[in-house]
Amino acid sequence: MAALFSPYVTSFLVLCIVGLFNALYLTYKHYQKKPLLCPMNHKCEVVTESKWSELFGVRNEVIGVIFFCSLLLGMTGVLFFPAYAEGIILFIRISCAGSLLFSLFLVFVQFKIIKEYCFYCLLSTVIVLLLVVNSFGL
Repeated sequence: MAALFSPYVTSFLVLCIVGLFNALYLTYKHYQKKPLLCPMNHKCEVVTESKWSELFGVRNEVIGVIFFCSLLLGMTGVLFFPAYAEGIILFIRISCAGSLLFSLFLVFVQFKIIKEYCFYCLLSTVIVLLLVVNSFGL
């Protein structure tokens, strides 16, 4: 069970907040039609505006915002409703694993199909990977 000040809980929450800000940044830039500043010296827009940038009509970054918010809410539920912690943690683990598979697929698309890279997309994948690892410490 997750203790309130466990290092796993703390790092999980920090990763969720960083992931949420990353997804919010991408969402803001897309809807404001402003260019992304890519620290990798690539054209992030080629990736973020490709046909792979949405799933069932929903932008990937919006899915990211919903994902990270749901993880934050889930962890809040674990902390405030410990009787339900086991089920919530199972949901968190399954959600993180599914998100990692989707993120890895999108990384494959960047490298093999689009042949262009988005720093923020790769950052999101690293965050999700760390969340998966972290979730097994909860």
